[in-house]
Amino acid sequence: FTVEKEVDGKLSFLDLMISRNEDNTLKFGIYRKPTSTDRYITSDFNHFGAQKQAAFHCMAHRLYNVPLASVEFKEEQNRIYAAAEVNGYNRTFVDKILQKHKRKKHRQNITTLEPIAGQTKRISLPFYPKVTNPIKSKLQRHGLQVVHKSANTLRELLCNLKDKVPPDEQSGIYEIPCRDCPAVYIGQTRRKFKTRIREHKNAVDTNKQNESSVAVHTASSNHNINWEEAKLLKCVNKSSHLNAWESMFITGSKKQLMNEDDPPIASCLFDLADLMIE
Repeated sequence: FTVEKEVDGKLSFLDLMISRNEDNTLKFGIYRKPTSTDRYITSDFNHFGAQKQAAFHCMAHRLYNVPLASVEFKEEQNRIYAAAEVNGYNRTFVDKILQKHKRKKHRQNITTLEPIAGQTKRISLPFYPKVTNPIKSKLQRHGLQVVHKSANTLRELLCNLKDKVPPDEQSGIYEIPCRDCPAVYIGQTRRKFKTRIREHKNAVDTNKQNESSVAVHTASSNHNINWEEAKLLKCVNKSSHLNAWESMFITGSKKQLMNEDDPPIASCLFDLADLMIE
């Protein structure tokens, strides 16, 4: 651990600069490291608005909650305005954030009541403005709060040295099309995709209609199945997620379905399936 020593009556502690007055009272200021450049997420970056505002909310919270004298308060306020300008934001951007924290601090000073904490359900989505915003507005109607995450992470960009597993060796949601009509079958499998396809083929060849809706379709219509075009729609490694993914693909499909049963999960949220699948 490093030890900070008092120099000229001043001691830095975290983001505070504590000064000793002549009467031994303490005065507080905001401390920044000498290497600080005030560079944050700039206004032209493709980030969600709340992520761009986060650093300024932090500075505004500190401004109104650290007991600053009027001179230090004004200096820090000007520093926030300067940081905003460096990162491409105008004064109005900062004023809105400062006013929000000023009102919040005023409410805290005039009441002892605590806000009632509700049970908020959150869902994390990557931020793509043209896609995420329509989904967000619809999810909010169902009481879900959307938080955004970056899709371009180092984990996504760096090379994965592991050998890729072929699709027919994976589990997940799959689609089997008919050769003689537009109908398709959408199903799920916890095992390998090729194993489940082989089971469907056996059910069709032996006319075991109780084991496969694909067999029911071929028997009732005398159609042939296009096994070569059968494909894995979505790799799903967690079996607990299979029902949700299958329901989403079935609900969002615009194709004629061979499926005889309803989706495993019935929810109005799957009305968004066409947006979320794309």
